[in-house]
Amino acid sequence: MKKIILGMMVLLWMAPVTLQAGWGWGNKGKEEKKESRIEQNQEDTKLRKTPVPKTPEEKQAAIEERRAAQTAENKVLQQAVRDKQTAEWKAKLDQNTKLTEAQKEEILAAREKRYERNAAFGDQRRSENSAFFQNFANDPNMTEAQKREAIRAHFQSQKSADQAFRQQQNAEKKAEREKIRSEVSSSANTVAQ
Repeated sequence: MKKIILGMMVLLWMAPVTLQAGWGWGNKGKEEKKESRIEQNQEDTKLRKTPVPKTPEEKQAAIEERRAAQTAENKVLQQAVRDKQTAEWKAKLDQNTKLTEAQKEEILAAREKRYERNAAFGDQRRSENSAFFQNFANDPNMTEAQKREAIRAHFQSQKSADQAFRQQQNAEKKAEREKIRSEVSSSANTVAQ
């Protein structure tokens, strides 16, 4: 059971990379994320094969240390991919002759705002999940099956909120695109007249 909890905690801390993939990163940086995930899985396997600490406190400290290291690695990777994609977007927008500078800045500002909301949402999820695992990992009264069911129920309860958040993000992106398109087409119509 402890392996399941450890595995779920490791999976939980890998979430920033995997969740962000669906929240604005697209397929860009896919190879970097995949390599990072493989490397982290290898490190986790190595950690599981090391001699087990003698006390539960030592084991918990080792888990927390590994979790903090993975979180730092994930943030560095996220920032690198984000910087690369921002540069690509700016280059792409610079080549667009139909948009005004104000529209280009508006697009970049909207992307930045979405990124910040996504990051805040992910941080909130990670803190909720961490608190959940801390609470029930220390509960000696639960059986292994009860713990598995509690984990399943916890993530199932978050599923609808996650879907609603993504749908809201997609609706906002679509509205922003339509707004820019209508501005571009109306400015093209006034120039043609």
